[in-house]
This record gives sequence, C-alpha cells and structure tokens, in this order.
Amino acid sequence: MKALYRFFESVQLAIVLFLLIAVFSILSTLVPQGKTQEFYTGLYGSATALLIAGSGLSLYNQSLLFLIPMVLMVLNLGVCMFERLVRRAREHKPKRFGPDLIHAALLVLCVGSLVTAGKRTEQSFTMGSGDEVALQGGYRMSLVSFVSAAYPDGRPQSWTSTVDVTQDSKPVLSAYPIQVNHPLSLGFLNVYQSTYGTEALVQLQGADGKLTSAAVGQSLTVGESELVLAGTQKTEEGLAVRVEEWKNQQKVGSRLEKAGDKLGPFNLVSVSEREVTGLHAVNDPGSLPVLLALLIGLSGFVLTAVQKKKGDSI
Repeated sequence: MKALYRFFESVQLAIVLFLLIAVFSILSTLVPQGKTQEFYTGLYGSATALLIAGSGLSLYNQSLLFLIPMVLMVLNLGVCMFERLVRRAREHKPKRFGPDLIHAALLVLCVGSLVTAGKRTEQSFTMGSGDEVALQGGYRMSLVSFVSAAYPDGRPQSWTSTVDVTQDSKPVLSAYPIQVNHPLSLGFLNVYQSTYGTEALVQLQGADGKLTSAAVGQSLTVGESELVLAGTQKTEEGLAVRVEEWKNQQKVGSRLEKAGDKLGPFNLVSVSEREVTGLHAVNDPGSLPVLLALLIGLSGFVLTAVQKKKGDSI
C-alpha cells in the first residue's frame, strides 16, 4: 500500500503522464474523429485503419488512451496535493497556498476533461424557414428566418439564423439571431452558425398513396439495388434529380429523373430546392470545471507572486 502511495506521489509519473497525453492528443489531431471504418480504410489502407480503430485514436476523447492517463493524472495530482499539505502541517511551516491552488486547478481541469469525454454531445443539422428541431434538455428550436449577406466581390460577409426556442412547450427565447461569432447559449448547450446553402428535396408517393420526402444524398433500396439521390440538374422541363444505381457496392448506372417518373415502386412527385442554414449544437457539461480551473489557477499564480514579493520562500 505504501509503495502504491509513493507511486502516485511520484513526479516522474506526472511527467510520463503529461508526455503520453500530449503525444496521443497530437496524434488524434491528425486523425479525423468519429468516422466509419470504411472511411479510414479508404484514407489510410486496411492495416492502418485497423490500428486506428483498435487503439481508439478514431474517437480519442472516449478511448482508453485518453481515459486511463487522465484518471492516473487525477490520482497523481490528488496525492501530491495531499502529501504537500500534510508535510507542511507536520513541519509547522507558514501556510503557502499558491502552489496548492495551482495543483487544485490542474486537478479540476483533469476532472473537467473526463466529464467532457463522458458527457459531451454534438449535433449537426440543416434547417429551412419554419423547420423545428429537438435539442438536449427538452429544448425545441424553430427557424424563423435566415439571411446571408455578401461583399461586392461575392465573398460571404455574414450569416444570421433567427430562431425561437421553447423548453417543455414554454417560450424561452424569441427571434434570437445566431451568427458565426454569436452563438446561442442555453446553459451548457451552445448552438453555432456553421454554414449555409441550398438543399434539394424529392417528394415520393408510394403504392399506398402516402407521400414521403427525401433529401439529396439519401438512398432508396429497390430490390437488390440502392438508388442514390446524387444531385439535381436544371433541364428544359424543370429541375431533375440525378439517380445513381448501385449493386454490390459498385455503380452500375446513372440517370436523370423528373416529376412524373418512376423510382422503383415510387412515383416521383416533385423535385425542389430551398435555402437552408447549417447549425452545430454542442452540449458540454465539462466546460464549467474548465472555467473553474482557470479561476483557481489564476488565483494560485497571483497568491504565489504576492508571497514571493513579500520575501516569503515557497
């Protein structure tokens, strides 16, 4: 037990853990996060893709590569802080809380990182005027309007998504403007303006007469084929959708379909486009411990500087 305590008290352990976290964090920035195995295989090859998936680098913040060093770091910092307080109390030395506050800040920062790893969620979506989306915390957000402005040379100048927000059917915000550097904040939940553009929609009618909508990029399973709605194209007869047919993961054909044509068992009722805004919602409870750690750490540095100025030795 004593050996285990000394192990967690070790400065060498802290250095090794810092290096491991730094190295794995740098490696994780080189690997796109949260993609499919097929994505990594196509990008790096099968052997490297298996290594990335097996090591956890494809989802680093939730992998053992991240969690184990962070848990060990919490234990190391906690034991070091406890040992310092006990030692100074036994030696009856003057109270020097600056370094202890800095240790506490690092400890809270590590805890915040673990909370972020376990509780952080992200959600990306597109919305057109009148659309509504459900968010975490019982919130519902509806898009009132979307406006994009451009400079005279055509470069984008600003995007503004004006939204209404309710929680459990009760109004929370009305006509709130979300912009690139002006997110919507609802506690730990933040909604950012990420992009804008157009979205193509295809309306289909099944054999039962029921109407369904599909966006470009989606696919329909018809027998042994996958019909991918790959894009739209203007024709003399109006807007048409380009349909790619895939069998056994190979494209076997491509054709343009317009309103009135058949897509397997479906009738193609209409093809349309609309302006949409792209939003990104992030819910991160770990942001509060991080802010608290910054405040504690700043207090520790200020207290240490004041004590040194008075001629005290730490």
